[in-house]
Amino acid sequence: MAFFPDVSRGQEFTPNALLSNNVRHLINALNGFAGKPISATGGMIRIQVYNNSGSTISAGTAVNFSDSGSLCDNAVPAEPLTDPAKPWGVLVNQLESKGIGSCIICGPATVKVSGTGDYAAPTKSSPSTFTRGATGSPVIFASDGKAVILLGAIAQDVYEGPFALSYDAEAKKLKVAAGYLNRNGEWKDVAATELSPSSGTICVCTTLGDDGKWTDAEVKISTPGQYAFPIGSCKVDGESVTFCAFRVPVAIFIVSDVCSTTN
Repeated sequence: MAFFPDVSRGQEFTPNALLSNNVRHLINALNGFAGKPISATGGMIRIQVYNNSGSTISAGTAVNFSDSGSLCDNAVPAEPLTDPAKPWGVLVNQLESKGIGSCIICGPATVKVSGTGDYAAPTKSSPSTFTRGATGSPVIFASDGKAVILLGAIAQDVYEGPFALSYDAEAKKLKVAAGYLNRNGEWKDVAATELSPSSGTICVCTTLGDDGKWTDAEVKISTPGQYAFPIGSCKVDGESVTFCAFRVPVAIFIVSDVCSTTN
């Protein structure tokens, strides 16, 4: 969508096909979800943005708001998402370079998705196709590679305590926060670590040897047992990684054996 300057009183009217089509695109975009009124309790919130990049940005792409541009009337400069941690929104229409259009920052938005999961989030490497998983915006409905997601919703009960889990979609690593270990009354710290995701149970593992010494604690995907204390689970389905932290702050190991009666 291009930028058009204001007209002056008495200026000769000249029809403009590009302007007419842009107006039609804006009006057509008011159908469906966008037609709902904005209120204090809900609705859709849009802002005007312009494409501050040098190439066309497709509709449904996640965009950051660029610090390198300046306001154009009320339009904010936008570029394809490079940092999911900074504020971002979803474009409503395709925008050519310097074109002006709408961006959804709160409310339902239709995007392309891959994978499975109840949530979806964009990544730096894929701002136009959201990855479904355990984090991001709630997926209201999904079918045929597209989904309606709810931006700005606070629907996740995020656990940030010992052995908390998170997934780095860019690095494709499952992150495990630091936690605590108790081995027959001995307290130890367990350092934070990163795992290559795979389906299974995430455990703190340590073994008591015949010499009475414990091996160093290691967090890995394993089968729960005497020397493998479960702290979470992970499921991998194609590109999607979903996980669940069991919210266990301390991995407890109590190991006993029959003592010898001979000297």
